[in-house]
Amino acid sequence: MKKSWLAGLMATALTVSMLAGCSSGSSGTTKATETKDTKASAETTAETAAAAGDSDTILIGVSASITGSAPTNGLRTQQGAQLAVDEINAAGGVLGKQLELYVADDGGTQDTGINATNLIASQNVVAQVGPNLSGLALAVEGIVSEAGYPMLVGATSPKLVTTINNEWLFRIRASDSIQAQLAAAYATDNLGCKKIGLFTNSNDYGTGARTVAEEYLTEKGIDFVTEQHNTGDTDMTSQVLKLKDAGVDCVIVWTDDAETALAARQFYDLGLDVPVIGSTSISTPQVNELCQPEWLDNWYSVTDFTTSNPSEEVQKFVESFKAAYDEEPELYATTYYGSIYIVADAIERAGSTDPAAIRDALAETEGLVGPLATYTADDIREMVHGGTICKMVDGKAEFQEYILVEE
Repeated sequence: MKKSWLAGLMATALTVSMLAGCSSGSSGTTKATETKDTKASAETTAETAAAAGDSDTILIGVSASITGSAPTNGLRTQQGAQLAVDEINAAGGVLGKQLELYVADDGGTQDTGINATNLIASQNVVAQVGPNLSGLALAVEGIVSEAGYPMLVGATSPKLVTTINNEWLFRIRASDSIQAQLAAAYATDNLGCKKIGLFTNSNDYGTGARTVAEEYLTEKGIDFVTEQHNTGDTDMTSQVLKLKDAGVDCVIVWTDDAETALAARQFYDLGLDVPVIGSTSISTPQVNELCQPEWLDNWYSVTDFTTSNPSEEVQKFVESFKAAYDEEPELYATTYYGSIYIVADAIERAGSTDPAAIRDALAETEGLVGPLATYTADDIREMVHGGTICKMVDGKAEFQEYILVEE
């Protein structure tokens, strides 16, 4: 695409919001409080799309885990999306209209997530951002396809593109096909490890990454040992001791937030003293706060975002977010901040709020710069094609390098 009005807006709005600040309780957000199944029929969706075109506002749905096991993630999702809306509206909006969010709580579970997307689909939305969990995204993508509007997700499971072909679904983070490959390559090429332990969650997130890493290591002729755990496990002693007894010289850990913190503690307590390369969880503040710094000595992370990245785009965003919320941003805030700019850019280029026109414009996104990545859609609607390597230093993620994966 040509560099649109939005490329400049994203940079200038960050500076403006650092000076003026933004309210975390903006009146531009509509929060869903209902939880019953409100799935829209195709006829109703067509009617609401037409109504959206006549409105003075453009409504975007947000599926966020406001309750459940990780409410901070949902809060940061809302804050990031709202900050982007505030900036865009302050600069004049899109197509002469103001953006507005309709937020529904997906609770971090499939049943609640389905209800949240059904609720969003019953509104006059032109697009939906979230959910972020792979299992939820897989559970609701069919609802969005039937409703006929684009959905942008930070879910990273390869299944989202390898087992389905949904023209309405766009991924706005690097998939585990990229990130797990980066982890395996960094372990062998940069750290020189010869026998890799793979310690992954048994859910879609962990299983998808494990498969990618196993394929990479097999192709390179690198020995590996695999152990799994389940979501909600409170003791990993057996698996950790098996990895230790197997003589692994590095472990790749791919799991969710609470389980990552537990793994860090039990690796330390049980003396599994080898380099560990974690998924993005270990580099987020909400997981760091669950760990003692010494647990994370010799840990690395393959992630999308860290505030220690010295790039101008990242540092402007960090200051803007801190001015608005008195907190540093993390992955969820950055992902869904970017998601609103991606949607707004597509609407502007489409010259329309028609969901099909927005979908087509999203598929042509190219070179849109944001604090998470430079977004370019490929033929399977992946928008991010690289990852950041961090090293944990004193319990904090320290930027090492960004690696673009050539496919």
